[in-house]
Amino acid sequence: MKVESRDSVSLKPAELDEFSQLLVGVGLPLKDEVLDQHIESFPLVVLAHDDDGLAGFMFGSLERIGGTPAILWGMGASRKKITASVLNVMTAELARRAAISFPDEDVLVGSRYSHPAIYMMLNCYTNVVPRPGYSPNGEERAWGRRLAKRFRCESSYDDRAFSVRIKSRKPTPVPILDATGIKATGGAKIATLVGTHDPIKGEAMISFAWAVAEALEAGTYSAP
Repeated sequence: MKVESRDSVSLKPAELDEFSQLLVGVGLPLKDEVLDQHIESFPLVVLAHDDDGLAGFMFGSLERIGGTPAILWGMGASRKKITASVLNVMTAELARRAAISFPDEDVLVGSRYSHPAIYMMLNCYTNVVPRPGYSPNGEERAWGRRLAKRFRCESSYDDRAFSVRIKSRKPTPVPILDATGIKATGGAKIATLVGTHDPIKGEAMISFAWAVAEALEAGTYSAP
């Protein structure tokens, strides 16, 4: 599988059409303006290709939030039968770039999602929040709010549940990093923690963890 990351503004209409097809394939049809918003909000896009063509895509960003370096996993999807491997190589590509962009710094990794598999991918990093049996402190809840604002969903965000739930009668689908093609992992505690979120109804979860500088430099978060 080949993976590349490049500027989102370089995307061509034909590529955006492929993105839309993948999103429809995972049950998350989004309006064209959502893709346009992601191009504006997330300067990077990661593409994974195999012998059958586009295997998956993910928008992302390497930026500083209040001075703290961060990797943001934006909206993304992949062909269902190969979801796990595609997500691994795409998130690893952002980690690789972060090691170059933020040398000798711990980096926050945050995402908006609806499936336990994404939580388990974050769990490969350090001190994922929230986590079973742990009460997040005020600063960690503040990080959740910062990420909700960055993902443009702060008005519907619950900073104690780390969840987005739109109460409107006509909820707006939430752009998430999709992992519906992966069998739920992590056991009952993770399933209970993540809960049930339907992005079509405007529901999602926001979580974050830390990529420590030494591990980034060593390539620990690289794809197997």
